[in-house]
Formats: sequence, C-alpha cells, structure tokens
Amino acid sequence: MTILKKRKTVLVVCLALFSLFVFSCRQKPVNTGPKTGKSFLWQLDTAAGKSYLLGSIHALKKEMYPLAPNIEAAFDNTDVLVVEADLSGDKLLEVGALLMKKGAYIGKETLKDNISEKTYNLTKEELKKFGMDIAQFRKSKPWFLAMTILSLEIMKAGFNTNYGIDKYFLDRAAAQKKEILELEGAGFQIELLDSFSPRESDYFLFATLQDTANFKEELESMVAAWSKGDVALMNKLTNKNIEQYPELAGIYKRLMDDRNEKMIEKLLTFFSAKKTYLIVVGAAHMVGKKGLVRLLKKKGFKLKQI
Repeated sequence: MTILKKRKTVLVVCLALFSLFVFSCRQKPVNTGPKTGKSFLWQLDTAAGKSYLLGSIHALKKEMYPLAPNIEAAFDNTDVLVVEADLSGDKLLEVGALLMKKGAYIGKETLKDNISEKTYNLTKEELKKFGMDIAQFRKSKPWFLAMTILSLEIMKAGFNTNYGIDKYFLDRAAAQKKEILELEGAGFQIELLDSFSPRESDYFLFATLQDTANFKEELESMVAAWSKGDVALMNKLTNKNIEQYPELAGIYKRLMDDRNEKMIEKLLTFFSAKKTYLIVVGAAHMVGKKGLVRLLKKKGFKLKQI
C-alpha cells in the first residue's frame, strides 16, 4: 500500500476512534475472568419509557456479530439513536477535511519544532514499522500523529472500524430512516484535541508510542471485558494508565471527565422530548465514579445493567 493510500485509510479510521486512546490500551494483557451474563448495556426509565445506554467499542472484528439479542432489541425498541458523532454518509468527508485542516501546522511551523527529540525519534521508528516516512508528516500536529499511529496499530491487530458498534448502528438507523442525534459532533472532538498545549501534545504522542509490542493483546483484553459486561475490569483498564503516567491526568480529565459532564447535560435535554433512546458512547465513558452510569444515577435515574 502506498503512503498516500495509507494516509487516506488512516484518516477514515481516525474519525471513529476519539474515545479509544492511550487510556484504554496501554497496560499489560490481563485475565478477563468469567463471563458475567450481562452486556455492556444499561436500561434506564424515562418519562417516555425504557431507554438504553450502550458502551461502544469503536473497532471490532466481523466475528463479534451478531450482537447479543438484548443489544439488538434495545435498538429495535427505541425511537432515536444517539451517538458521540454522526460519521455517516457525506458527513464523513466533511469531517475528514476538517481533521486534515486542524491536524496540520500552517506557515513554517513543523512537527519537529513542537515535540522533544525523544518523542520525535520514537515516532520516526514507529512509522518505519508501517513503511511510512516521518517526512510525510512533517506538518502534522502531535495529536494527529497519535491518532494515526493508534489507527495503524488497530488495523495491524485485525480490528476494523467498519465493524465498530457505532458504525453498525448508524448504518442500521440510516437504512430504517431512524432519527439520529449527536452528543458532541466530530467538530467538537477535533477542536478539543487541537486545544492541547505544546507540552500536552508532546506527552500525548509520547504516551501513545509506549509498549506498542503488546498492543494486540491489550486491545483484545479490552474487547473481552466489554463482551463479558465486566465493568470493574473496564474501569481498571481505563484508569491504570493514569497511575503509570500521572502527567496524563490533566489530559484524561479533559478527554473523559469533562466530556461526560457535558454529555449528561445534553442527555437531559433529549429526555425532555418524550422519546426513547439507544445511547451509544465509548465504553470507557460508562465506568468509574465520573462515568455516565454513575452521573445519571446522581441525577435520579434508575439504571440496571442487563
């Protein structure tokens, strides 16, 4: 595959991976334990009836389908599909153009000007593994390169965003002309990444480059936790990296905790519309003290994992 074709492929993959960053995939493989008998799915009662909150994995394998019957039923029995960002149809091309624009320096500024020599050399070696030259990314910003490398690792591990949970339900909703709402939108997500300070951007890229040798096993551990409905393990996988790299704490807060608070505000406005919803958000957003499940309970909603 030529570098140009690789970059186009990576661009498409990047757009679907916003919540699947280093926080979920930088720890050693772990024993996922026994199956709980539950899915990464919660039922909640609203004034209009039963809605559902589904933790998503943004890249999966074909053999993960069909999904569990209760997940399929949650889609069939609700009025509206809610996702972090709608990347269906022509919207993907529009967001792709924005990603390329925001992910590149203008003028004389370059990648090498904005990251440490250590991070630059690590990036150079990682790209070589995929037959890519860092010179092709001389104008790319560190966060864009972090997403690019993560995307390459995911594809190398045999996972595909075409089989991601979000993509699956977006395709079904479009075919059935079911209403689709966004919690954030890809534009918001790109602007957030682009708001990193130079130091944050450097460390974000550096952390992404750590321990890529075990990436496949790490990702498979995460997917296994999702498929078994293992909330405790997902929470452990999501937060362990912050213990190892405390410098990521501020970035984590902005990418996870702060976004969760804003998502809750948006969901409350949706619930006032007297419709039922299947809400599909990255699995890492569901867990922990500041996850969506806990925050909705604090708002007085009763949630039950099913």
